[in-house]
Amino acid sequence: MITNTPSVLIIGAGNFGAATALSLLRKGNVKVTIVDTAAYPNPRAASHDINKIVRDDYPDRLYMRLLKKAMPLWREDGLYKTWYHEVGMLRADATSFGEESIASYRDMGIPNKSELLPVDEVRRRWNGAFETADFKGVDRILWNPDVGFAEADKALGAVVQAAVDLGAEYVVGEVTTLVFGPEDQCTGVALSDGTKLHADKILLAAGARTASLLAQSAPEKPLLHAGERLLATGAVSFYAKLHGAQKDKFSTIPVLKNCLPQVKGEGMSILDDGTIKFNCDLCFTNYQVFPPTGEAMSVVPDQSMYNTWTGPRFLKFFEDRARRTFNGLYGKEVENIKIEAYRMCWDASTPTHDFLISPHPQCDNLYIATGGSFHGWKFLPVIGDYVMDMMQGSLDSDLADRWAWDKKGGDGHSANPTYQIVGDLQDWTRGWAN
Repeated sequence: MITNTPSVLIIGAGNFGAATALSLLRKGNVKVTIVDTAAYPNPRAASHDINKIVRDDYPDRLYMRLLKKAMPLWREDGLYKTWYHEVGMLRADATSFGEESIASYRDMGIPNKSELLPVDEVRRRWNGAFETADFKGVDRILWNPDVGFAEADKALGAVVQAAVDLGAEYVVGEVTTLVFGPEDQCTGVALSDGTKLHADKILLAAGARTASLLAQSAPEKPLLHAGERLLATGAVSFYAKLHGAQKDKFSTIPVLKNCLPQVKGEGMSILDDGTIKFNCDLCFTNYQVFPPTGEAMSVVPDQSMYNTWTGPRFLKFFEDRARRTFNGLYGKEVENIKIEAYRMCWDASTPTHDFLISPHPQCDNLYIATGGSFHGWKFLPVIGDYVMDMMQGSLDSDLADRWAWDKKGGDGHSANPTYQIVGDLQDWTRGWAN
């Protein structure tokens, strides 16, 4: 008797897509194809980066539950531990975040050595690297020694490679539209070169490009569109390099997230070559008239300078904002250190910053896994299992409700409150020489 192996086509080889491919193939009896616009790891993906924070101190117990499974994998699993560095993390935050996260560890039975340190102690420790940092507005800082950062592009590449080693087919191509069958079910995708790929189930994990791909696939069917559920948003990262005695002084620094309004950013510790990477805690849209629908939509820019690493010159708004964050994080220590490059990272944000992991209720065989909202990367070791459960109809009900296409409630809730929209890219690009 001949039986057909079920097939899954995954659009997007970022965090959610790559992790799901690996989870499906580890379970077995499935044919998986991944399609992305570039060889892996794709430098335009939000999950492709120098490094990203890996932490489990969420006041939100739902995400902490996921990270209770993820953190041991970061520390111990051969696929992830090479790229994870448990250097600890400081958080300067005037809210009750510190107290709430410590309570969450206790209530969930997770061993953790977090404590609130006096500012003076933070200034003294770590070779005095934070001696002149801007901590105005707090008298205590959360110190969590049990978290750190991961080398993001390398970890993501390892996950994709693991999926390929288990039999995933990786196709390089630009998806132009979804393909639908006679009953409006999704049957595959069409690529820009005319190729069509088909599968039993289609997983759309295209990050910030998810909403535009849905809209251009069926402009005349607004029920298929994401509407206000997803918004393409950008954030800015930058890096510098330290050398000699200054590099040595910074050699033991932890991750620092400074949520205070005059700083609003984070420094990702330091790599062996002296690279220190930073993010500004803000995000922005890029509204344009979207030709397929004729309506305004925030979309990912096509120009490489707006989605890959650039040189030392950038839009003035972001140069000024990055410098303010850099100086606030480390004070006089970095006054004469130049910023070497900038990068805009684009992600799909949801109104509550919860993920969107759901079957599409208006289209059979189509599944959505996106909405990372600038905090999804750290879930790389486990998120694929949850997406797989969703596709098989076995996702826990509380997760299914929180991540639903048509979720109920959530007003006032934010899973990642530090990334708030501050403007639109078009406001800052006028007059810029491309």
